[in-house]
Amino acid sequence: MQYVPYGPELEGVPNVIVDGLANAATVLALSHWPRSATPQELKADTSAEIVFNYLRSPAAEALRGDAMAVSNNHFDIDGLMGLWAMLNPEEALEHVELVVAIAECDDFERWSGEHAARAVCALHGLEHMDSSPLHEGLAAIADPVERTAYLYNELLPFVPALLGDVGSLEEFWHDEYERIAAGRRLFEAGRVGLKEMPELDMAVFTLPENVHPIAVNERTQCSRVALVIDEFRYLVRYRYESWVEYQSREFPPRIDLGPFADFLQTFEGNAGYWKADDVASIVPLLRLQDEDEEIAASSITPGLFVNFLAQFLADNAENESLLWSPAAADMGT
Repeated sequence: MQYVPYGPELEGVPNVIVDGLANAATVLALSHWPRSATPQELKADTSAEIVFNYLRSPAAEALRGDAMAVSNNHFDIDGLMGLWAMLNPEEALEHVELVVAIAECDDFERWSGEHAARAVCALHGLEHMDSSPLHEGLAAIADPVERTAYLYNELLPFVPALLGDVGSLEEFWHDEYERIAAGRRLFEAGRVGLKEMPELDMAVFTLPENVHPIAVNERTQCSRVALVIDEFRYLVRYRYESWVEYQSREFPPRIDLGPFADFLQTFEGNAGYWKADDVASIVPLLRLQDEDEEIAASSITPGLFVNFLAQFLADNAENESLLWSPAAADMGT
């Protein structure tokens, strides 16, 4: 198969889409995105794992039909690993566990082992650091479709190094990986409080400082995560697992926190405004923002905040006007 960038080059070309949305010429979707039309027998938690289910399937050739192009409409690491596996099936099947671990670590911001975490951080560094060999090329691209194509073309050749000698890319993974490690050390030192509320699928963490999400998500399976940071700063998020067609377990529908943000604003005595992201966002956040859009300290006490949040979630668990789930997602197709 051949990677063909999403957009004009792919129009009218029979294709397989990995991790994104199909176009009019798509023959097969291998994606955990909502309403992706991925065959039920291939579905898995990550798109990379779906690709491996496809590669192992005795019906693979029939499912692919005459499609020789593979593509994706956006860039992310799950998509990268899935695309690479489609283009290099024999080599990929020798590294199944690590390829899937890298996809899980990035997509779900979840600890999947040291090697996977370093590979994810290296890819973040290659995309964003000024010292990256991609920096100059990316800086010259404004169009998101062209940027996606550039990232796939430039980063697909890095995958063998990520799977093999990830240490050779330390300059790109070191700083972010250390932030993950610092957060994990806080947990190991007993400096983080954790209260899980299974009936709400919510975990409440009390932390001395904000830490990398991978360090937090490692400690709970709950899809709703509330952080109480340095006593009076709060951050609530729905995890990405509740946005995709996740297979390993079911999650309760997301509840739009917009009305809750409005409610909190009536109690807020400090400067700033409570903001809740669109509930259909990949990882929507609730927080009190200052004028620089940083998380601000609230006048609401931690106990009251957590009680308010728990009560809102319980009261609206069946409020259809506020509920969102991937099964009912409108993907614009």
